[in-house]
Amino acid sequence: MKPITKYTFPLLVGVSMLFAQCKKEMLDIAPTIPINSVDNYYKNEAEAINAVNATYTPLSAIYNGAAWHFGDIMSDDADLGGGGGGDGLETAELDNFTVTSFNPIVNLMWAQCYFGILRANLVITKVPEVPTMTESIRRRSIGEGRFLRALYYYHLVRLYGDVPLYTNVITAEGAASIARSPRQQVYNQIIDDLKQAETLLPNTYTGADKGRATAGAAKGLLAAVYLTLGDKANAAAKAKEVIDNRALYGYELWANYGDNFSLDNENGRESMFEVQYRSGGGQWSDFGAGHKLNTFFAPRAQDIVQSSGYGWNVPTKNFADQYEKTGANYNTITDRRRPSTMWIPGDRYAPLNYTQPAQLVGSPLGLNVRKYFVPVTNTLGDNGGWTCALNVPIMRYAEVLLIYAEAAGPALGKPFADQVRARAGLAPLPNNLSDAQYLEAIYKERRLEFAFEMHRWYDLLRHPDPNYFITVMRAAGKTNIAAKHRYMPIPQGERDKNPNLTQNDGY
Repeated sequence: MKPITKYTFPLLVGVSMLFAQCKKEMLDIAPTIPINSVDNYYKNEAEAINAVNATYTPLSAIYNGAAWHFGDIMSDDADLGGGGGGDGLETAELDNFTVTSFNPIVNLMWAQCYFGILRANLVITKVPEVPTMTESIRRRSIGEGRFLRALYYYHLVRLYGDVPLYTNVITAEGAASIARSPRQQVYNQIIDDLKQAETLLPNTYTGADKGRATAGAAKGLLAAVYLTLGDKANAAAKAKEVIDNRALYGYELWANYGDNFSLDNENGRESMFEVQYRSGGGQWSDFGAGHKLNTFFAPRAQDIVQSSGYGWNVPTKNFADQYEKTGANYNTITDRRRPSTMWIPGDRYAPLNYTQPAQLVGSPLGLNVRKYFVPVTNTLGDNGGWTCALNVPIMRYAEVLLIYAEAAGPALGKPFADQVRARAGLAPLPNNLSDAQYLEAIYKERRLEFAFEMHRWYDLLRHPDPNYFITVMRAAGKTNIAAKHRYMPIPQGERDKNPNLTQNDGY
């Protein structure tokens, strides 16, 4: 049975009135309820659950149409690729660091996060007042609202820095006058939400509820937030809570890395939280039930996925050269993660009699992302090939292991990094690394373990050296990068509506 969070439910309450700048089709995934009927809607448990379900829906658009542009393409892991010329111009601005406040992807991320925050605020405010509701479901629902609000603000504060912070139900007029709150204040709210969520959420789910936020997911995200802030003590402590209670949450590493990216293993043993997708309902101009990453990232025009393949988000040579190998060529890579992560020349997919070419349009080295590959034979019933059902991971148990490894330092943390390396078929890290060498080793491990899972850019930003992201990116050939790119511009459309929104420096 497909989990209920596969976005088959109605969206709630007048979002279009609050964020009218967003494309209409992004709001019309399902019918909305007029904003003047909100007070009459939360009458029973079923309506409360629908409201919670609607709070998950912006994740579909965020991970389908925005997150990979920032996490992957803005980093040293990937370039735009594609057909060149006018192909993906808005993405090219991010890849080349020529982004402006009019960029539609910058706008999309902002809008979708605030859609989610609006809905989370409604859940947190209204669900306590629902008269007829099982108390365990009430607690769970409020916990889900807290977790999701924290996740949306976590996206915003890392990308834009200071952002408007509101935790109550707000009108369109109110939204048009809120100034930006200091970054630390936003993080304080994120931490508070996650601390409450971990006490309200259940440890596991069964049946159709699998895929909802859990206590373990809240703890894992909180550990990641602490690590982002450089609070290693709290990051290590929270990650260790998850590790020590992994049986309670049902977490363990898959023996085979590639099992994380299989339709058969969605919401499986290593998954802590993932975006729920299903087949059907999407086209080029909208975000439906499924995602388009399968088509976007597949080798261009090779016909092994629906709609042929666009060849975007192409792995860089800088990334591919990070793998341990026994010779000069990529076919000598010994890291077991590579075959599930990246196509290299000569790779075979026998059911379609496919061999990866030595070079393709947009990929002169013949490299492409394979992590979200679902072959055309598995998607023939999809609507135009734009609706891949494979879930997209947001957090895996491997990340908690590497958070602890980094935050606890080499004396305590190295064995946990070695668990991740052992699955990849790699030897343990050396015992004699300096603190700086150990940090670089963990960064490299994260880079390979979470490749094209939209993490890398944020890892570069949170490094203790504030100029690290500039140094690394220039060494990778992206020489337009500057200090201002630590944060994206505030969307100009938002500033046109709200005179209290200041712009980030340099834009």
